[in-house]
Amino acid sequence: MEQNNTIEEPKSGLITWLFNPFYYIAGGRALIIGIAIIILAGFIGSLSNSHFDGVLDIHTGKVLPLWFDVSAGLVSWLIMGILLFITGKAVSKSRFRAVDVFGTQALARFPTIITSIATLLPGYRKVAEQIISSPSNLSTLFGTTDFIFFLAVLLITLLMIIWMVYLMYRAFSVSCNVKKGKAIAGFIAALIVGEIVSKIVFISFILRT
Repeated sequence: MEQNNTIEEPKSGLITWLFNPFYYIAGGRALIIGIAIIILAGFIGSLSNSHFDGVLDIHTGKVLPLWFDVSAGLVSWLIMGILLFITGKAVSKSRFRAVDVFGTQALARFPTIITSIATLLPGYRKVAEQIISSPSNLSTLFGTTDFIFFLAVLLITLLMIIWMVYLMYRAFSVSCNVKKGKAIAGFIAALIVGEIVSKIVFISFILRT
């Protein structure tokens, strides 16, 4: 007999929508919205030469083709979707749908929209390019408005990564119907492998351009 580990449904409200929206949006709907979010984040990021070149990464500097910026987030999403689907099959005692895993993981990348918009703040790109081209002269920018904006974007980026990782975990837990130890251990393992695989893929491409 199949065992069903039912996860208690949270109370509705803003906090739930921000940190656990997957009870309300899943499956095909989450997939469509999530893919649109990933593509839009990549396009906005391209305006500041910022690239989502890893499951958790964003880097600013090198000019890359628009198609790379738009597709990079999709590649990272697919890598994590595949790994978490396999992990779910290994640790979950319930049946679940691939569309729920991939859909919720796509939706979980919503914070990348905020990150990409933040990189458009005045001064951020200037300081980022200065770090790459001439880091020895970076001291001339300390205390300037540009440098303050740069630090603000770094803080926003860090907060968005933390938020996205939590959403990715909640998406995995809900879509595969697993929780606590198995969910946490399985997710962490998949995240580490996903980050390594994505970096190998993107570094290989960038080195060839």
